[in-house]
Amino acid sequence: SNGINAEYGDGMSDEVLERSLSFVSREVVIEYIFHLRKENAALKTMLTTSVPPPSGPPPAAGAPIICSAPPLLPELAEDEIKAANMKSSRAQIKFTAHFTNQSNGPVNLIWKDYEGKEVLVRMYIEKEVVHGEATYLTHPFIVRDSVTKKLKRFNCNGVKDVVFEGLNFGVEHNGSVIVEIVD
Repeated sequence: SNGINAEYGDGMSDEVLERSLSFVSREVVIEYIFHLRKENAALKTMLTTSVPPPSGPPPAAGAPIICSAPPLLPELAEDEIKAANMKSSRAQIKFTAHFTNQSNGPVNLIWKDYEGKEVLVRMYIEKEVVHGEATYLTHPFIVRDSVTKKLKRFNCNGVKDVVFEGLNFGVEHNGSVIVEIVD
């Protein structure tokens, strides 16, 4: 254990969490623990922040209570929904994508697997660094800011989008392409 021994809402201590993730490096486990702590603190803040009472008369007995959360910015919500709905499909046509980070800071390159899960391909690609990735025309990628986790965009062959899939960016079969990562 790293001597922290904090408990989370599910009753799992750092020590138990570390043992259960023993196949992962100690640094990754510690980073995950701090991530959980941060989320736990944010959740506690949300749950303990008082909300002003609604103005006007109380609803009639049996009337539905309508709750609402502040909406995401429309473009942010659309981008996240698009990224969440992408998944790889089987393909035989390969190509190589040379992802070039032209954004303002380091990014994480993520492949969307056959179930739509995010699979980290390369972490912390610094500005101006190029990462080559052999892939298939129907395998989508997204890229997130390494710090804020916000989606970035890809720019390739005149197409700019939050999801890169060779098929949708006019990539030549069995070729290679330079894909810029931009803000």
